Amino acid sequence: MSRQKVVAVVSIAAAAAILAAVFSVLPMQGGMTIATNSSASQQDKSTQQIRNIIYNAKFECGTISGNEGPLRPGHYDTDIGILNKQDFPVKIQWSATANDGMNTNSILKSLQPQGVTDIVCKDLRQVLGNDRSFVEGFVMINVPVEPGLLGSLSNGSAVLGRSEDINILEVQAFYTANALDELPHNTLVDKITFTIVNDTSGKIPVEIIGKVLDTTVPSTMNEISEPESKVKGALAKKYGLSEQELADLQIEIQNVGIGVGTMIDDHAISLSKIMPQASG
Repeated sequence: MSRQKVVAVVSIAAAAAILAAVFSVLPMQGGMTIATNSSASQQDKSTQQIRNIIYNAKFECGTISGNEGPLRPGHYDTDIGILNKQDFPVKIQWSATANDGMNTNSILKSLQPQGVTDIVCKDLRQVLGNDRSFVEGFVMINVPVEPGLLGSLSNGSAVLGRSEDINILEVQAFYTANALDELPHNTLVDKITFTIVNDTSGKIPVEIIGKVLDTTVPSTMNEISEPESKVKGALAKKYGLSEQELADLQIEIQNVGIGVGTMIDDHAISLSKIMPQASG
């Protein structure tokens, strides 16, 4: 091989090695490939400009009285708390969208350092103009990123979607659900001791006829009532007595006492921490 051919082969090999080091071949859809500078691409992706930091919180407000859903019957409430955990003021914009509804106009607010505010069902119904018994949807809390805002958090740049770099606020949603029309409280009860003298229906077990029994029934302050009627009503409900069978039932009241009972506390609470998302 001549000297000129050897030099040419060496030059081509060196050029190929340089190109392989600078460029990488990446697969694309359809089996096509494209050559790109991978290190420059990764750097541009990691330092995209963030323009908004957004917190999305679910809300449930109102009463479900039947089985129409979407949740079990009960009373639902939402309290979204917002804390500015920075040592400088932060401006926020919040809006709400009910299911199958339109987004409301944004409400502007400025939070002082360590300042706190909240968004409750009363606020949501007011901005939504919704008077239905039950409404649910999302609250969008937006922090517009002004020049220098992220500087104290990540030296002026952050990775899109990495929430730990951009969590300027502490946002928590507190949910309550209660199946009672009113809060649990103490109630008066009558404890009635009695004996079943005669039962012509045959529905009441024979072994309890003539024995001393007792039952507890709700009572109301200053109420005038007949203990015998209360006991017969309880027996009719338990054993399915007809009106005639109830009329023929003979009982004897032994004693009536007053006690204090407590309503069953049928409620649930939950707390959710809302993490932010960044958008360019």
